Amino acid sequence: MLILISCLLLFVTALTLIVLRVVQPNARYTWLVAVGGAMLALASVFIWLAQMPFDLVLPAWQPVRLFTTPILFQADGISWPFAFGIAGLTLSILLTSVTRPVFVNSFAWVGTLALGGLGILAVTANNPLTLLLVWAALDITELLTQLGSVDGSANNKKVVMSFSARVLGIGALLWASIVSISGGGVFDFQSMSPASGLYLVVAAGLRLGVLPIHLPYSTESILRRGFGTALRLISAASSLILLGRIPAEGLQSLATPFLMILATITAIYAGWMWLRAPEELNGRPYWIISLASLSVIASLSGNPLGAVAWGCALLLVGGALFLASVQHAWLNRIMLLGAWSLSSLPFSLTASAWLGSLGFFIPFVILAQALVMAGFIRHALRSAGRDTLDTQPGWTRTVYPSGIILLIALQILLGWIGWDGAFQVGAWLQAVIVSLLTIGLVWAIPRFRVLNPIRAHWVTTSTTSLLNDLDEGLGSLYRVLERISQVIIVTLEGEGGILWTLLFLALFVSLLRNGTP
Repeated sequence: MLILISCLLLFVTALTLIVLRVVQPNARYTWLVAVGGAMLALASVFIWLAQMPFDLVLPAWQPVRLFTTPILFQADGISWPFAFGIAGLTLSILLTSVTRPVFVNSFAWVGTLALGGLGILAVTANNPLTLLLVWAALDITELLTQLGSVDGSANNKKVVMSFSARVLGIGALLWASIVSISGGGVFDFQSMSPASGLYLVVAAGLRLGVLPIHLPYSTESILRRGFGTALRLISAASSLILLGRIPAEGLQSLATPFLMILATITAIYAGWMWLRAPEELNGRPYWIISLASLSVIASLSGNPLGAVAWGCALLLVGGALFLASVQHAWLNRIMLLGAWSLSSLPFSLTASAWLGSLGFFIPFVILAQALVMAGFIRHALRSAGRDTLDTQPGWTRTVYPSGIILLIALQILLGWIGWDGAFQVGAWLQAVIVSLLTIGLVWAIPRFRVLNPIRAHWVTTSTTSLLNDLDEGLGSLYRVLERISQVIIVTLEGEGGILWTLLFLALFVSLLRNGTP
């Protein structure tokens, strides 16, 4: 029941905030209620360590003839670091919200808490059916939130296209399950047939924008720092967990090298765009795609622990950077510990990232990782465009840094305890090469025009042309589907609508009768 307790703490806290907003809209203790609930949830997830592994089984899904497996959640060495990171990120968002102009925004806090609970359910899902249901809940939540926060028909179309890409990921996961069952496998991750492994990678890649490369998060929420960070990173973590569940034998296919090539190209391109982004929030989609690509590469190389490590780095290291809205010298230096977490050096969060069989792809993965690290250092040390902590009230100067330090502490903690990828020496030679190349890139950024995002204005248009062409293609597909749906709606709502409805009903009943023994 520990999984349920952790999620209920977040959901109940969110519900309490809604009630308080209706009953006492001007209550001063609303933020304290939100922080208290998030603290209890984080503590409860940490307590999982005493009893792992354990399961949470809900009543069997109906109809039993169609789905023989129950709704199943599991806390183990793969799901726990993700759940711990999501709970920590939720609390950190609430703690750092005290410096934002829209501090008193219980709606954003409700959304953050709800996303945290759904995220924990997603990363603990232990079979495709459970993950499908949680993915659908997350996608619908994001769709409604985004449609309510963006303006204009063009932005609405981008939101719908992003939603469609994630729906395709759900379809790929469903198809992997069908392939597994047809091959004699069982409807769970541990017993899935080898033929379905690549479909799981494709499912995660579609939702993350890696296979093929696209920007599923191109439209930003109004609340970019707090709720926007939760929306982006928790959604990504819910997809990355799938890469840690794929059995290594399920990736032995002729298509694996081609997927490795695509993921490597995506990692280098996204790392380059992340390095040159004008500021961290504009570059956030590329941060997600670059880390997700490295996670896909680790999974394809037979290293699920590396996939989990990159996923946790995306969540915790990125969370600390994107929540840093206030300029403070010593806090920025502490945040540079995130570079250590990204380095794959011994006993770091990503020390297990190089345990797979990369072979020919090693130099390219080194380059991609160095670009990500150099971009992180550049954005962490950026001072322009941020407020100063010195102008904040006294209690704020204490609470805000605690939110950033919390995520940094979780990075260090996950490098040492709690899961199979902790306390690893890893491939220290590759890690040293990555670190040296990163230092070289950081030195070169202010000295070479091509690496300077402020001076190299000519690069922007050309480097985004590929994604623009892809967006145009998806837009055309969106308009075609829109016309088809309009034709169907006009047909069903016209004079012959009742007859068409009766015809479809008769066909449906006929199919059911034919399928009955």
